[in-house]
Amino acid sequence: MKAIKGLTWDHPRGYRPLQAWAREDRSVNVEWDIQKLEGFESHPIDELAEKYDLLIVDNPGIGEAAEKHCLRPLETFLSDEQLLFLKESSTGSSFDSYVYADQHWAVPVDAASQVCALSGAAASTRPETWQQVCEYSQIHKGQVALSLGGPHALLTFYSISQSLGGTLFSGNDFVLSRETGVEALKIMQAIFVNQQKELVNLNPIGLLDRMAAGDFELCPAIFGYINYSTPETGIAVRFADIPHCGDPALRGSVLGGTGLAISVRCEPTPELIEHIMRYVSDSVQTTLVVENGGQPSNARAWRNVRANALTGDFFSGTYDTVSAAYVRPKYDGYIHFQDSSSALIREGLLAGVAAEQIFDSVKENHGRFLP
Repeated sequence: MKAIKGLTWDHPRGYRPLQAWAREDRSVNVEWDIQKLEGFESHPIDELAEKYDLLIVDNPGIGEAAEKHCLRPLETFLSDEQLLFLKESSTGSSFDSYVYADQHWAVPVDAASQVCALSGAAASTRPETWQQVCEYSQIHKGQVALSLGGPHALLTFYSISQSLGGTLFSGNDFVLSRETGVEALKIMQAIFVNQQKELVNLNPIGLLDRMAAGDFELCPAIFGYINYSTPETGIAVRFADIPHCGDPALRGSVLGGTGLAISVRCEPTPELIEHIMRYVSDSVQTTLVVENGGQPSNARAWRNVRANALTGDFFSGTYDTVSAAYVRPKYDGYIHFQDSSSALIREGLLAGVAAEQIFDSVKENHGRFLP
């Protein structure tokens, strides 16, 4: 049986459940390769699609990939019934996050958003608002860290801005008001001044590794990883809904997670399609995926009693945040704006640049990458 080549990302959450399913369901022969998280977040999908049949992708890169005609839209190989199942079973906006030009470009297989990660004393006090996070960072210096590596400085900024009531984008236009953006950056500055500066470039996995090791206690907005809240890690990190700025209905947060896309080099057979659809079924998502360190896309898995018992209530503790998380733009050029703007914020925080100046630089940067 000819091997179907797949590419996923280098973390147990990204590869263990897929590899387990490939072993479990031998109706097709799928071999999964692995790439680093940084490549997953920023490597052009079209280059990877030349080498692989199946790709695990995140939603912001879908627009660029669709414009380069390197993926097959789901509508060309899934039935209306299968598409409806994905829509009704997926957590929050996971299914619709892969829409571009009125078509879907990936099957959601993993759901995630920025949530609050806590350990040690912070796990019992659990700051509910961003003001309380600022106060905690002042009292417990070095115990609070922002997620700032790679694209995450901008995503943290997005989350706080939304919790202040701000609107980020209208279509492809960055419309956040200067007043709201500056206020969000001042909150970040108030926290950053008290954090360990050597943490600034770490991605979420690196930060959670440090938190699990006891190096600090609180990250208020970080993409949740189920693997840090399971018995195999000693339940080293607890996850909860992200802080708000006074209104719990405005928690901000940015949707992450992953989808499974089929490249144009692959002609999906009925057997491959069934293999994929069984993977996202209620039964497989609530058992095999969770048992192998995966973070299901299926909403029923997030509400499953056994799944929560296995993961220190990771799902129930963050479900409201993930369900309401913001879906980023997908225009061709957005990834470049995201990466470069995140660097502007990170460098501005390190250099002590005024919040107004940082905001203006992000606003100006946006215009450089419009299609």
